[in-house]
Amino acid sequence: MESLPHWIGQHALALWATVLILALLAGDLLWRLERRRKLAATGRNDYLSLQPRTATILLMLFGALFVSLSWAVWTHTALTGFDAELAQALRAQLPPEVLGMVALVTNIGDPMLLMAAGAAVALLLARKRSWRLFVPWCVALGGTAACGELAKRFVKRVRPFDGHGFVVGNGYSFPSGHAMMSMVFFGMLAYLLLRQFRPPRHRATVATAVALITIVGISRVMLQAHYLSDVLAGYALAAFWLVLSVSLAERLRRNTRAP
Repeated sequence: MESLPHWIGQHALALWATVLILALLAGDLLWRLERRRKLAATGRNDYLSLQPRTATILLMLFGALFVSLSWAVWTHTALTGFDAELAQALRAQLPPEVLGMVALVTNIGDPMLLMAAGAAVALLLARKRSWRLFVPWCVALGGTAACGELAKRFVKRVRPFDGHGFVVGNGYSFPSGHAMMSMVFFGMLAYLLLRQFRPPRHRATVATAVALITIVGISRVMLQAHYLSDVLAGYALAAFWLVLSVSLAERLRRNTRAP
């Protein structure tokens, strides 16, 4: 009987497309539901604000997910065996031309590139004296990068493979720097743009952010630069800081508007 990792390796491109489509549909559905809920409750189109209770629940969920993945990898549970089998299946079944194509898109989430872009956005916000956005932006990117580095030094997971020539992995594998930095950068950038754009552009902004985040994360697994759990942990860690920072931005915005 064919194992699940072997089956995933055989259908990697189709699954990548499927996950991307599902992520876009899920993002669009959540956007529409939240917008509709806020319109019904307040009559206003201000659906970006996070209620403290909702933010607390999300922080607990993402925090618990990241801690659980970290513990599973650090203690070498069955998850690490699945990770290794999947990486081996992808290495054996993905042809070089496919790896070359995937390698072109993975650089969208390069941590150094996104940190440089993040610094440029921070300078722009500081120049405009938009401190209520500058502070959450720095908290999001700085918190994610710092916690990600601490996790790498604690878990000390070696990368799956090296030597196929399409990517060069430096440092430890867990969590994925590409996954976490793409999540927090494009997520926070989408929040900033949603605050600036009129509602007709919101749907496309959300879809673009979701697409970029999903593409980068899956590309790291397909290139065998990271294990699947590395990417999931990167997403969970960045989502934690993203929720925290958006909540902070909304709190600062409400305080600014208060008489």
